[in-house]
Amino acid sequence: MNIEQIQYVVEVAKTKSITTASYNLHVTQSAISQSISNLETELGIKLFTRSRNGAVPTSEGKNIILKMLDVISSIEEIKEEANNQNGITVGELRIAAIPIGMEILINTISNFKKDYPNVQIQISEKGSGDILEDIHQNKVDIGLIGLNENMDKKYAGLTFTKFWEGHIVVFVGKNSPLSSFKKVPAKELLKYPFVLYNEEYVNEFVDHFNRSIGKIDVWFKTNNTSALSRALKDDLAISAGYDLSFRGLPQNEKHDLSLLEIEDFVQDSKSVGWIQKESKSNSLISKEFINLYINEFKKRNF
Repeated sequence: MNIEQIQYVVEVAKTKSITTASYNLHVTQSAISQSISNLETELGIKLFTRSRNGAVPTSEGKNIILKMLDVISSIEEIKEEANNQNGITVGELRIAAIPIGMEILINTISNFKKDYPNVQIQISEKGSGDILEDIHQNKVDIGLIGLNENMDKKYAGLTFTKFWEGHIVVFVGKNSPLSSFKKVPAKELLKYPFVLYNEEYVNEFVDHFNRSIGKIDVWFKTNNTSALSRALKDDLAISAGYDLSFRGLPQNEKHDLSLLEIEDFVQDSKSVGWIQKESKSNSLISKEFINLYINEFKKRNF
């Protein structure tokens, strides 16, 4: 077994395709296929089920591939440490985030690149559950998520840096009959259709509201924040989400929306923060980025 074989296995596991892995690694398909076959023979275990549709890890291979992911992470940390010793910080930082305080995230990236111009950054917007899964599978280095107790128990081996604790509120357009209120009775919300971001903490809110107050009329769920914003501004529906979501909006967008607290509705607080694997928590790149983000967040006086 060698590092090259491990890299091939990990890339195929990520892409579920030898063809795509070949393209990403700039290696021929036959070289990757033969290398993995040799490794499977050496280990006495079939790592992938191959077909015309791609390559899927076998049940026996999944645990071994997870250990290989940790090996690749350790190799990256060794390279990073060597670069740090030489006074050069290079590498890649893969970030996934829920749509909260995106303006703060962009400003953080701008400041980070001034200090670390040789670090390449990738950003994706996803729900907390998808981000946790990507962290677990080593597809993402750090994730900005909303976390509840159930998620915390499910994903052992992760570290969570909390910087905000809040709750769910209602968002309405400035032309909505509700826009002049600061608080709204929970039962009053049953009169209005909702459009919602397809996120775990929002789905939990809906389930809890349906059980304790009444069934919410949900028109649609989406991960497209522009579609949500348009529906609110056109007064087609109302929405619900973290109070932090509103506070993190640019001033021009805040002008078009109103935030309402929900009366007569008991809900648990939710935590927002950065999550990463414990094995990667000592990475200089991720540490610096998270610290910069939290400092930028504090400047906003939320």
